[in-house]
Amino acid sequence: MDQREIQEKLARYQILDSRVKALINRRDLLLTKMLEIETTLNSVEEVKKSKGQEIFLPLGSNVHVPGTLKKINKMIVELGANIAIETTSEKTKDILEGRKKELENGLKVVENEMMVLNNELMRLRPEIQTLLEKARSQTTEPEAG
Repeated sequence: MDQREIQEKLARYQILDSRVKALINRRDLLLTKMLEIETTLNSVEEVKKSKGQEIFLPLGSNVHVPGTLKKINKMIVELGANIAIETTSEKTKDILEGRKKELENGLKVVENEMMVLNNELMRLRPEIQTLLEKARSQTTEPEAG
């Protein structure tokens, strides 16, 4: 076993480990976005029920203002690239469900890749340990003389 083989396996392990950490961050982001969509779907349902009732409208930074909804049959949905459409609450729910489905599919891809990489890491770990032990034993063996 030469030093170069050990270094190559260690480098491969570190690359895989970094990739897993990046995937974990991606997974967490996807889960956060899915939760946001669930919350929005629930809010759409609540808006449909609250015509004429006083509600608290968020302004941001945990600040709300009381208000009354007069038109609940139309909503503005941002599609991206500074484009928004006016649509019904049912169509809004369809759009949100579609986004949620895309996120779920992305989550499956990320989790599958994480599983593959984790399996590779588990396979590499004992190989590296064996190589390191052999290298240590070769350096600590007394020379025959």
